[in-house]
Amino acid sequence: MPLFLQIPTREDIPVLIIVGTLSGSVAEVPGGRRRSLAEPDLSTPIDSNTLEATSQQYRPKTPSLYHVEVCPDSQSLEEGGFSQDWFSDVMQLVMKDLNKYGVCVVDDFLGAERAEHILQEVGALHSRGVFHDGQVVSRHVQDQARGMIRGDKITWVTGSEPYCGGIGQLVSVVDSVVAKANKHPNAGKLADYNITWRTRAMVACYPGRDAHYVKHVDNPNGDGRCITAIYYINKDWTPQDGGVLRIYPEGCSDKVAEIEPRFDRMLFFWSDRRNPHEVLPAKITSRYAITVWYLDQKEREDYLARVSGASTNT
Repeated sequence: MPLFLQIPTREDIPVLIIVGTLSGSVAEVPGGRRRSLAEPDLSTPIDSNTLEATSQQYRPKTPSLYHVEVCPDSQSLEEGGFSQDWFSDVMQLVMKDLNKYGVCVVDDFLGAERAEHILQEVGALHSRGVFHDGQVVSRHVQDQARGMIRGDKITWVTGSEPYCGGIGQLVSVVDSVVAKANKHPNAGKLADYNITWRTRAMVACYPGRDAHYVKHVDNPNGDGRCITAIYYINKDWTPQDGGVLRIYPEGCSDKVAEIEPRFDRMLFFWSDRRNPHEVLPAKITSRYAITVWYLDQKEREDYLARVSGASTNT
C-alpha cells in the first residue's frame, strides 16, 4: 500500500509525499474533459500571474505522431529482459492508479543498468548542443519573459536515431504498457479512449538557476492527448536539488501531490484539466526528464476538424 505523509507547504496546502513505495498516488479526482477552439502548444501555461500566454493567431507545429505499437508476444518482451510477470504487474498498477487517483508512479521502472544507459544517451544529446528553449504559446513572448513561464531546454527524438537505442527501448516498453492497458477488460476509465497515436519523446533539461515551469495543463483544449508519461533519470537526486513536479488534482483544492524526479522513476497521469501541474525551481544543472504523450484517436480527429474549420473561416 502506498504510504503518504501530509504536511503543510509554504502556501499552507497539504502535500501528499510518496515514501518508499513502488507506486505513489494522490487523492481521487472526478473525470471529465473540456474542449475549446484554441489550439495549444504541447504544454499550454495557465494560471500565470505575470504573462498572458495564449494566442488564437499563433499555431505552432506539433511533433509528428506515431502509431502506438505493442510488443507482439512474450518472446519480444523476454528478449528485451522484461518478464511477463513484471509487465503484468506494471500494467495492473497503471490501470488501478489511473482509475482511482488519476496519477501513477512506478519506481525502478527499467532497472539501474538500462536507466544508466539512457542517462548517458541524454547526456550525449545535451553535450552535442541539440537542446533548444521550450516553446510557449505566444511567439511574441521575449526570451526573458519565456523563462518566467518555462525554463527548460528540450529536444525531440524517436529513439531510432544513432546512439538513442535506450530511449527507443523505453518508448517501446511504455507503448506496450499503455496500449495493453487501454484494451484490457478491466481498463475502466482507460476504456473511454482509443489510444492509437503518440508523440515523439520530448527530452527536457532544466539547467539549474531555479529553472521551472509554471502551473499549466498539458491538454486544456481537447487536442487528443489523454495520457502524459514521464521518465526521470536524475541519479542521486536529493530534495535540495529541486525540480519536483507538483500536481493539483481537480476537485482536491486542499491537496497536491509532489512527485520527486528520482532516477528510473516512471510517471503516468491524465493530460487534461484533471491534472494541472508545475515544475518547481531546479537547483541542479541537469534535471532530466523524457516525456511522451498518448492520444485518443477520436478526440484528435475532432480537434483537427475544428482547427481546419477555424482556418477556413478566417
